[in-house]
Amino acid sequence: MEMETLLINLIKRKALIFAIIVSTLLIMTIITFVQPLKYSVTSRLLISQSLSGADPYTVSKSNQYLTNLFSQVIHSSSFFDLASNTGFNIDKSYFGYNYKKQIKTWNKTIEARSIGDTGIIEILIYHPNTYQAQQIALAVNQVLINQNSNYQKGGDDVTISVIDQPLVTSYPVKPNIIINTFFAIVLGLAIAIFYVYFFPIKTTKSPKFQQNKSTKQEKQAISQEEKYYPPINLPTTNEKLDDISTKKEVVEGNISNIIW
Repeated sequence: MEMETLLINLIKRKALIFAIIVSTLLIMTIITFVQPLKYSVTSRLLISQSLSGADPYTVSKSNQYLTNLFSQVIHSSSFFDLASNTGFNIDKSYFGYNYKKQIKTWNKTIEARSIGDTGIIEILIYHPNTYQAQQIALAVNQVLINQNSNYQKGGDDVTISVIDQPLVTSYPVKPNIIINTFFAIVLGLAIAIFYVYFFPIKTTKSPKFQQNKSTKQEKQAISQEEKYYPPINLPTTNEKLDDISTKKEVVEGNISNIIW
């Protein structure tokens, strides 16, 4: 299908396109709000080492290694056990009583990322309850500060300190309503375009339209012929007889005048 034809079909079927987009938005809204809305708690920690005689580049690379290491470690089951037993008021029933479900929920609850090669690690906690999210964030920070030696061999040479205390968002961030809405509109528009492309409107022309079109074409052809071959006005039979009788009368009149 040509682009021009596709655009014409899209304009003609704009009601269908609108219906598809609205339906996609409705489905995405249901999927979004079936899930529990989760708030976010963010805290940042600085990892530093006292490496005597090491150049700044080596220290920077070592700090980057540790931030990447702890970003992976916090998803482990051992870290979950340590955080759950720190003494903070964490509702353990939220994670369930099945070990597999606990780890699965824990990985959805916590997220960590290292910020470049600065040695800073950012911890994010997602939870439907802001108080519980804050308690989990405090527990995670305490394990990283006091028990990080369980996961690295630097011992006391590694120091972790909080540079940003846990900060709670004022509105839910998961699922992301703005991104989901934009995605639903784009998806609905794409489905509508594909539908119109593969199932275009089949237009059938009536016999009357075909006859009018044929008559129009014939008239155009005749006008073109008249342009190049103009018609010759030949006298009719009656016109010839009239001319002959007129001439005869003229001749007879002239002879009588000569005789008289």
